[in-house]
Amino acid sequence: MDTFPTLANGDLIGLTVTLVLISLAAFFTSSLTAAMGVGGGVILLALLAQIVPSAVVIPLHGAAQLVSNTSRVFVQRQHINWAYILPFFVGGVVGAAVLVPWVRDVPDGVGELLLGIFILIATWRAQWLGLSQWHPSASGGVTTGLSLILGATGPLVMSVLPRDTWTRQMVVGTHGMAMVLQHGIKVVAFSSMDFDWSAWWPMLIGITLGTIAGNQFGAKLLGQWEEAQFKKALDVLLTILAIRLAWQGLEKLIT
Repeated sequence: MDTFPTLANGDLIGLTVTLVLISLAAFFTSSLTAAMGVGGGVILLALLAQIVPSAVVIPLHGAAQLVSNTSRVFVQRQHINWAYILPFFVGGVVGAAVLVPWVRDVPDGVGELLLGIFILIATWRAQWLGLSQWHPSASGGVTTGLSLILGATGPLVMSVLPRDTWTRQMVVGTHGMAMVLQHGIKVVAFSSMDFDWSAWWPMLIGITLGTIAGNQFGAKLLGQWEEAQFKKALDVLLTILAIRLAWQGLEKLIT
């Protein structure tokens, strides 16, 4: 079974550049999600795939999103629908346990190709991901299992919530709590696969600081942007990143 790559400690300049890029990516995407409600997790996933080896993209993304969602869900904690969250969590544990043995056996390039396709679907055909009729435990199992492979399943989790019958605050709070649990399970799952978090500690610190600062900055921007124009720009950016990601994965599979 393959091992996870670690940082090349000898290249100080390369490490510094990588740290700065990851910190800025965490700041930007956390600001985006705090200000717009969606989009940051998917963009962070695509950006990380351009910066670090593909095998560590999803573990680092999971750690970043765990920090980001924890800080945001604290604000909406009184609106969380625990009757939905508890079975979602149980299903998530089962889904992760089922897929953990096969995560590292996914061929190099397949994950990037699937990620690119997933981002394109989440951006332009989000209704295809609709699972709102599923039981919370089934939704938790499917989305958490997929998160080990796809990474950014925030749009997918949002699509399974019964948003039509909930208040906006309940949707935001419950979605945030679901993502905290899902990314927490992901961190535990990759730890069980001997992912060496200590080998990436500079990046984890940069992600944490960038995420916290981004949440603060994004909260101040909330409601100040022209939403329609911004969402168009966001869709274009997501599409460019997704196409590049999918192409990189396809090149690895055909060469």
